[in-house]
Amino acid sequence: MKKIITTIALSALALTSFAGGLSTNTNQHSAFVRNPARYASLETDAIYFNPAGTAFFNEGWRLSVNWQMVWQNRDITSHADNKNYGAKIYVPVMPSAMASYTTGKWSFSGMFGITGGGGHAEFSNGLPTFNAMGNALVGPMGLSSKSSFESTQYVFSLQLGAAYRITEGLSAYVGVRGNYATANYAGNITAVHPLAGDYAKILELNLNQKGFAFAPIIGIDYKVGNFNFAAKYEFEAVTNMKNDTKRFSSEILAATLGDGNLDGKIGTFAAAIPPLAPLATLESGKTLRNDTPAQLSLAASWQATSWLQAMVSGNYYFDKDATVQSLLGGADNNINLARNTYEVAAGLEFKVCKNLLLSAGVQYTDFGITNQYTSDLNFNNDSFMTGLGGKYSINENWDINAGFCFAVYKEDNNSLRAATYKRDTYNATIGVDFKF
Repeated sequence: MKKIITTIALSALALTSFAGGLSTNTNQHSAFVRNPARYASLETDAIYFNPAGTAFFNEGWRLSVNWQMVWQNRDITSHADNKNYGAKIYVPVMPSAMASYTTGKWSFSGMFGITGGGGHAEFSNGLPTFNAMGNALVGPMGLSSKSSFESTQYVFSLQLGAAYRITEGLSAYVGVRGNYATANYAGNITAVHPLAGDYAKILELNLNQKGFAFAPIIGIDYKVGNFNFAAKYEFEAVTNMKNDTKRFSSEILAATLGDGNLDGKIGTFAAAIPPLAPLATLESGKTLRNDTPAQLSLAASWQATSWLQAMVSGNYYFDKDATVQSLLGGADNNINLARNTYEVAAGLEFKVCKNLLLSAGVQYTDFGITNQYTSDLNFNNDSFMTGLGGKYSINENWDINAGFCFAVYKEDNNSLRAATYKRDTYNATIGVDFKF
């Protein structure tokens, strides 16, 4: 019983990001999909990846609109009941937009994108955690349980800032990003009679969360010869997510406690039934932390020849230092990480002809995951991503970027959770950059 309660309390009920740290989506431009080593870019995507570099843009406007389609497979094999639990996450439209205006030594820029969250996930066969909780409650009654669960999570961001060209080769940037986070969790656990089938609702949930946060951003860029060096630091965005519980009920607990309507009385029966104690944090009005961690980026690019450019990037996400409280129990699960997240990326770009550029890149991410951190809804194992694609220049003002990338994750045979966790992610994109 203690193990079940601990597992529930550590389940963050949170979908993780597609590219970047545990809570950060860095795939904000189509160029990143074809080559993830973008943090020393001096192209239009520098508005997000290397904003200090925008000070070296030619005078005038730059605009960019990007569309991405992301799909992901998640698979959990529970060794406790020898069942497979999985979900397919599909995001048909993940947009981002960027703009900059350069005049003299100044460049003013902004971007909009989905910088966190993982779209919509539906676990039609439920999750081992919830089935274990249900079985613990109705097992003495000779019943078993089944569950279903779905979750949607997004962090929408608007970034504004300015860069200044200090010398012919040195520039600096100061900006701020505002985040609007929203989430919905819906699911149920049903008691099952061995002969009669579905018996009664153990638990039914429909809960929304919303939160706002702001974080400063600073950056620097230095050009010398055929080399460009860049650094960027994004401060932590402290985010408080407030519950708006639309529905939370239980037919079995209503009968047990002699109350036909338990909506709004989560704390009462959660305290009365030990396995449900962590559910008290689901009450409407409760506020939980779900911070976006600080991020340090260091990068370099080398224009080796007129037709070949090499790029390298390194990111360090201060995930362990951010607070992410579990929706079930309120514990900060990030303290269970072994260390902060780091990733390294490298890429090459080949100019095939005047109008066509091809690129490819790889990225490795180490999340510092431990058995204690991982749970049914919060597993994001070390990954290796490969991207490829190209840019076609219609003329000197119009560019079209297209790319495809896929990420494979290390399989996690988690002895503490008695489960094996697997996942993979795919991303296709197209985007348009315009100068005037």
